[in-house]
Amino acid sequence: ADKFPGNGKDSRWRYSVATQARIFQRGSGSNQYLLRGSLGYDLKPGMTLSAGFDYFLTDPDGGSERYERRPWQQFSWAARKWDWGALSLRWRLEERDLENASDTGLRFRQMAQLALPVQHKNVTAILSVEHFQNLNDTDAGARSGFDQLRGYAGLRLPIGNKTSLEAGYMHQHINRPNGIEFVNHTGMLHLRVKLR
Repeated sequence: ADKFPGNGKDSRWRYSVATQARIFQRGSGSNQYLLRGSLGYDLKPGMTLSAGFDYFLTDPDGGSERYERRPWQQFSWAARKWDWGALSLRWRLEERDLENASDTGLRFRQMAQLALPVQHKNVTAILSVEHFQNLNDTDAGARSGFDQLRGYAGLRLPIGNKTSLEAGYMHQHINRPNGIEFVNHTGMLHLRVKLR
């Protein structure tokens, strides 16, 4: 997240804007679009409290569009830094409002991430794991309890002073409402740009 400009010093306020296109099946085009905005405040160095809003448009088969509005609140902590890497932690609470559903789904997410510099190549290896837990049942199909687990491994390469490119793989284990567990293997490509 970028910091707001301050009067001769860095502001404690942060903001971010992100967009994503997600492809469910290779060669089928984009099946989900995401627009995200957030505002955060540094409680102290390495600890940030944030609130944001996600808007999803999902169309898995090219004719059944579904919308989701997802406000969220989170606490991020740059927990430890060593010569060989850095550990960051994040806790997020989401309120999920899906189109044609009367219930609001509550979901809690916990993520741990390791950033490991690769010597002499200006590259950082990223390893993370994230656990999702539904806090209630909803008429949209969510069941209280374990929702999913994501594991991720990637490489981040700076391509300018304010821009980086990251490519990686995500293993997603999902507990579906019908009790059938499902696994996704996902290739990911991120372009990050700092505005200041």
